[in-house]
Order: sequence, then C-alpha cells, then structure tokens
Amino acid sequence: AGVLELITFKTVLIIISTIIIAILSAKIIGKFFKLNQSLSLLIGVGNGICGSSAIASTSSVIDSKENETGLSIAVINILGAIGIFLLPSIIILFGVDSLYHQGVIIGGTIQAVGQVTAAGVIIGDEAGKIAVLIKMVRILMLGPFLLIFSILYSKNKGGNKSSSFIQVPPFILGFIALSAISTSGLLPQDIILQLSSFSKYLLILAMSAIGLNISFKYILDKGIKVIYVSIITFFIQILFCMFLVSKLL
Repeated sequence: AGVLELITFKTVLIIISTIIIAILSAKIIGKFFKLNQSLSLLIGVGNGICGSSAIASTSSVIDSKENETGLSIAVINILGAIGIFLLPSIIILFGVDSLYHQGVIIGGTIQAVGQVTAAGVIIGDEAGKIAVLIKMVRILMLGPFLLIFSILYSKNKGGNKSSSFIQVPPFILGFIALSAISTSGLLPQDIILQLSSFSKYLLILAMSAIGLNISFKYILDKGIKVIYVSIITFFIQILFCMFLVSKLL
C-alpha cells in the first residue's frame, strides 16, 4: 500500500506531460536542425520514455531507417550515461531537498532503468527506490504511445481503405499478452525469472544487429545534429519536469 501511495494522479500526470514535451521538443528542434521527422521522433521517445527499448519499438511502428535507429540509440545511451552524474548535480544546484521530488525528477527524465538506478543511488537509497518506481510507470507508457504512433502513421501512409484501419504491430500484441500472463500468475515465478533473464540476451542480439547496419557516412552527416537535438531536448525535459514537480507535488 505504501508503494502504491507514491503513485498519485499528479505523479502520473507529470510523467505523461514530460514524455509529451520530450517528443514535441525533439520534433520542433529536429525541424530547426533539418533532421527528418522519423529521426526526431526516435530521439523524442528515447529521451521521453525508455531509451533503447522505446527507440527500437517505435522504429518498427514508423518504419524508420536502420541508420536512424542505430544512431539515435547510440546518442541517447551516451546522453543517459552523462545524465547519471549530471542530474544529481542539477538537483543539488536547484536545492531540491524532498526525497520524493528527487526520485520523481530522476525517474521521470533519465533514459534507461540502469541509469536511473545509478543516478538515484548517488542521491541516496530512498530517492533511488522512488526513482526506479517512477521509471517503471514511465516504461508502462510505451504501450499506449506506440498505439498512438501506429494510428497516426497508418493514416499518414494513405492509400486505399484497407490502409485506414489501425495496424497494430505484432510485437505490441505480444507485449500485452506476455504482460497479462506475467501478472495473472499462470506461470511460476522461477520460469518468469528465467525468461526475463533470457530476454536480456535477445535484447543484446537485437541491439548488435542494429549496430551492424549503421553507416559511418550517415553518422558523420547526421551525428552532430542528432547530438545537439538530443541534448537540447533532454535539458528541456529536465527543466519541465522540475517545474511540474515544484508546482504540483
């Protein structure tokens, strides 16, 4: 009950609003730097939701190029690693002393779970636990946002009437089905843990496959622009989240 009390309506509102701001910021700033919209969207969801997983999932929905996917994953991961040390410093600089506020800011902005955990521990164990919990809620937002992207991009493709129907990617259905099975208790906990461990190797394989398709020419051409857009988006995301935390919590 104590854990559930930490996730209030205002907290969820902050998480969703911060995700939306990250995506919109990346799209607008990406347009200023003349990045194509699919690459800007990947940067937005990578910053806004959950790093590599969000980028890889969204790339399947919007049919982005492999170079775009690989480049955005690389830049977002580097930025997240920097954020481990940067965000605690910003929190201290702005004098955020509430453990809950610290946890919400870290969990609501840093890209990957491991990075959130590391940044949270720098602040303190309690703030770290809250940050990871907030991050878990943030990850849950991936499914709804992917459905929204699926609807928007299926409409953008145009064409005949059949293309106007919502085309839900199979992996989204698999995600929902496995989540339901995991929470229903149909599978023993030890099997779930083994499958979860095995999934990490599959993720490594998927990320490696993406990396093998990255063109160095593409990195030299687009890399610096992607870095600029990612950094600016990340700072906007942090400041916006801190503003909402100060006003709503």
